[in-house]
Amino acid sequence: MIKFFRKIRQKTLAENKISKYLMYVTGEIILIVIGILIALQINNWSEQNKKDQEEKILLSGLIQNIDQDIISLKVLKEKDSLYLIANKTLLSAFKNDSIRVNKSFLKLNIINGSFSPSFNPTQTIFNEMKFSGKINYISADSIRNKIQKYYDNSISTLDVLETNEKLIHELSISIGRYLDLNSTFQLILPEHAKIELDEFDNSFFNESITSEKVKEFSDLITTRQVLMVFIDDAYKGLLQEGIKLKQDLTEYLNAK
Repeated sequence: MIKFFRKIRQKTLAENKISKYLMYVTGEIILIVIGILIALQINNWSEQNKKDQEEKILLSGLIQNIDQDIISLKVLKEKDSLYLIANKTLLSAFKNDSIRVNKSFLKLNIINGSFSPSFNPTQTIFNEMKFSGKINYISADSIRNKIQKYYDNSISTLDVLETNEKLIHELSISIGRYLDLNSTFQLILPEHAKIELDEFDNSFFNESITSEKVKEFSDLITTRQVLMVFIDDAYKGLLQEGIKLKQDLTEYLNAK
């Protein structure tokens, strides 16, 4: 098309027809501009298409990461239930003969109450998005804000939980001084590592509930229970938020 205009332009110059020459020059310019605009539009469309595909990949990865968090939190919730039951059982042993004389049951609950499970969120995709700037590939502001809020809440909650878990660990050490840990922890040691000195001693649970030792023990157990309830509630909140975000991301991705 440009060659066609060029021939006409040369002919009009040869014939000294200035007005026609200007008209054809203008036509050439318009054609060039249109061509540039079309090329830019195609390029923009191509770039947007790449971003749309990248957005889908990121969303799929986020959903997988959040799904892993949901699974982990559900497992932790189950372990928390065992932990809370264990603390109650240890205090009940002072009043309940059937619990007090059942040494295996006591040892199991001492173990279940001694460890506070921790949550480590899966942040692989989110961190990639955050540090590369690809979080802006999520075109919907509402979805982007929900993603940011979920991970902000996870991080701030984990900071508080870490403090609580340290306190629980310290309490467990103090609580252990009243219990026969040597025999108790043989349950979780492999055969080649067992070093039991004698049979499990459950005599502490025969103490009077009015004794100072039992009162101190119950205070430690109750404090540990309060901290564990807080952790359990925090896990519950993160679990509900994760389930909701996964649902929102799935619906948004399916609509793309």
